[in-house]
Amino acid sequence: MLSKQEQIMNYDKLLLTGNSVSLNEDFSIYSGMNSLSFSMNYPIRSGRVYIGLCLDGWIEMEVNLSKHTTRKNEIIMIFPNHFVFHHEISPDFNFILFSISSDFFKELSNDLRKYPLYFLFKQRFPSVLLQQAEMDQVLEYYHLMWQITEDNQNEYRKDIIKHLLTALTMSIHKYGSQQCIEKSVPKTRKDEMIEVFFSLIFEHYKEARDVLFYADKLCVSPKYLSTVVRKRVGKTPKECIDHYVILESRILLESNSTIQEVSQQLNFPNQSFFCKYFKKHTGMSPLSYRQTK
Repeated sequence: MLSKQEQIMNYDKLLLTGNSVSLNEDFSIYSGMNSLSFSMNYPIRSGRVYIGLCLDGWIEMEVNLSKHTTRKNEIIMIFPNHFVFHHEISPDFNFILFSISSDFFKELSNDLRKYPLYFLFKQRFPSVLLQQAEMDQVLEYYHLMWQITEDNQNEYRKDIIKHLLTALTMSIHKYGSQQCIEKSVPKTRKDEMIEVFFSLIFEHYKEARDVLFYADKLCVSPKYLSTVVRKRVGKTPKECIDHYVILESRILLESNSTIQEVSQQLNFPNQSFFCKYFKKHTGMSPLSYRQTK
């Protein structure tokens, strides 16, 4: 039985069923995944890069602040430090997952640097819905990578997998970019501001929970930032910041850290302040939350 800390640190260890092949710690493929495979009772923070292919059924997931129902022929990409939570999963859910270490994915960067990867800049939800012919092409990559990874006698398999992953990622970029062009929705100054705002939250939410801090970084007034964020996201900037803080709080409370240590890691003035903050946003104290798990 995995400890809670082990589950939090490695998303792969939550994948309880299905077949898999692995290339050391660098790369793994999971196939035949179903609703039991993706059982999750609390949010986690991703430590790797994940590419998921939905073959049948659906899964309602939340990645960062965005909730989305991923359906057949849809691809999702999750990057390190993304907050992930599974809500509902259909009984006929069938999924394939590529799991890639951050270091291994960085090795692809030299080939990918000239492509403004669609998923790296999409803030609402990191997915793209494919046509059946496009998914069939992606599945060809999957079958080939499975065979290569399974062949332990192939001394070149790491390099081959690296190049195949590069080609797969470029294909996903192409599909996503084509959809953006077909929808003919140019990125506005407000869209760019929203993207930078969320990047700033990722970077500073542990020490900065005041909207003024982010407005100053963006060189706009708090009122203007609130108007734009509420219109685009449906939440206020403060709600967005608090959402990240609470997600991180829940993750840390699943670890072996004391509540005092969790409070310190999130830079609260003291444990009492943290407990009041957590209860305000969840309806229960940190201790009560921990006891329910």
